[in-house]
Amino acid sequence: MDELLERCRLQGLRITDALQTILQTLFEADLPQSMQDLEAHPTLSKICDRATIFRTLQRLEGIGMLRRLNFSHTGAKFTLNTGDMHKEYLICKECGEVQELQMSCPVHALEKKIEKLTKYSAMTHELTFYGLCPRCA
Repeated sequence: MDELLERCRLQGLRITDALQTILQTLFEADLPQSMQDLEAHPTLSKICDRATIFRTLQRLEGIGMLRRLNFSHTGAKFTLNTGDMHKEYLICKECGEVQELQMSCPVHALEKKIEKLTKYSAMTHELTFYGLCPRCA
């Protein structure tokens, strides 16, 4: 958590109670969180309003610390985007259920090959799978 806060400081963000609580909530969450999930958080609902949560999420996304996942039925959800916590998700196109894939990322080898071929560095990627969950199929 300290590393996340330091990254925010280095990017010029003020370390507010709202920022710390949002980061902590996303850090501890098993799955991506929506605005509604964050608004319902007992601490966040007491220390800030919806607009503050929204602006904080925008700032975190702007510095590359958040990954926004867009769902057709349920809207956007957010997860931390840090190299050591990289996760891939499977999303049901019908009900919007989100499931973390419990396997190593199949794209890391390709990412390294692209870096070598193009001389790009600090490569990242976004990979989300969509399908129908067993209940909706």
